[in-house]
Amino acid sequence: QAIFWGSTFAKMTSGYSSAKMSSVERLEDSPEACHGRCLGFEDLRAGWAAAKVITKRSEQARPGYDSMTASEFVEDEEVLKAKVKALAGLIKKAKCCILYSGAGLSTGAGIGDYASQSPESVSGVAPPTRSSFLSEIEGRGGVPSSAPAAKTLLSPLCAQPTLAHRVLVALNKAGFLHRWINQNHDGLPQKAGLPQESINEIHGAWHAPDNPVVPMSGGLRDDLFNDLLDCEARADLAIAVGTSLCGMNADRVVTTPAKKAGKDCLGSVVIGLQQTVHDSDCTLRIFARCDDVFALLAKEMQLDVAAEIPAGQYFVPAVLQGLPEDGYIFRGLSYDASGNHSEAHQLDLDLRDDAELVIPRGMHACARGVVDGFDREGNLRCRFTLKPQRGKLRAPVMLLLGRWWIQAAVNGSVPSLPVVNVPPETAAPAAQDLRKLMEAYAA
Repeated sequence: QAIFWGSTFAKMTSGYSSAKMSSVERLEDSPEACHGRCLGFEDLRAGWAAAKVITKRSEQARPGYDSMTASEFVEDEEVLKAKVKALAGLIKKAKCCILYSGAGLSTGAGIGDYASQSPESVSGVAPPTRSSFLSEIEGRGGVPSSAPAAKTLLSPLCAQPTLAHRVLVALNKAGFLHRWINQNHDGLPQKAGLPQESINEIHGAWHAPDNPVVPMSGGLRDDLFNDLLDCEARADLAIAVGTSLCGMNADRVVTTPAKKAGKDCLGSVVIGLQQTVHDSDCTLRIFARCDDVFALLAKEMQLDVAAEIPAGQYFVPAVLQGLPEDGYIFRGLSYDASGNHSEAHQLDLDLRDDAELVIPRGMHACARGVVDGFDREGNLRCRFTLKPQRGKLRAPVMLLLGRWWIQAAVNGSVPSLPVVNVPPETAAPAAQDLRKLMEAYAA
């Protein structure tokens, strides 16, 4: 497990000579904006230098939203270590710790984000500058390198979890997280082993047919929003990771604990390369890449972090290990015909190839489809006939079902399932209700 700070810090600062490091530009702002309010450890803050400016930009990170510039900053090595030690202390004190993650958590996996505007970004996904590209060609006698970039933008469906994802999963497994609220749609926490019941994919998911991605002008799903409100009310510590906190409704899960910070509430922690408009309100502000922070946190808290899965291999939930795909039928699940958790009912779920499915809730509730094979990671490809918002033309659309959902279904650990089989014509009320809705959807 490559979770050691030294190598990553060396890579981050390799562009600076010792002379440049002594005169490097630093963030100019209040102590609160640079480090947070540091409630209970203000004396430590007095000895911390402001973060170094790594890339300086004048444009906004998220144009049209309540964001700061796209400039990026990183802490000195010793300051970062001290801040991570303070973070560990807050996590250990918290009774209800909520994690709130944004696109910056997944840039290390090769997934692009909106906020990394600079070609010199250290987020891991920015393209090379024109000057560096031409210089590299010139150095090779006019022939560009055929080697892939160290960090290449990937299709989000091909991305794999980063070290930060694996450390956060270990933090959850150790009992330190109450809920992970994820703005991302990529399923990387679950690919790192996070149980589905531990996450709220508030803005939609690419691996749950009942939870399509929410457009910027769209509304949040009622059950997920209610869970968010519960987390907002209960949280005594919120950790924002890789998010601009630029005014999304879900940002409240961070801003509310920050406002309540005091005797009975630890407030918020903000982790990322760029400034946010809420930095002065948080308890602790850390400027760094996510992998660097959580590598140190794993060491500080002695977390049992899973090893990186070798390239070409993928996460397999326990229930599917050794099970052939033609054996994907799961009997006696604690759900009714509509996929709602129920101790009074039992559901058989057939996920073998060509099995007929229906989406029981969400934007595409009551759309019918079939299992149509598996992707390279073993997630189910489900071909649904969806009704357009306008017009009458219907077209088959392929949607993915993450195979971690099968583990959750067998465990009975989630309140509802994203797909069920077409219900039989029985007297069971849930089956009758679903069939009526399916008929109305098909009309």
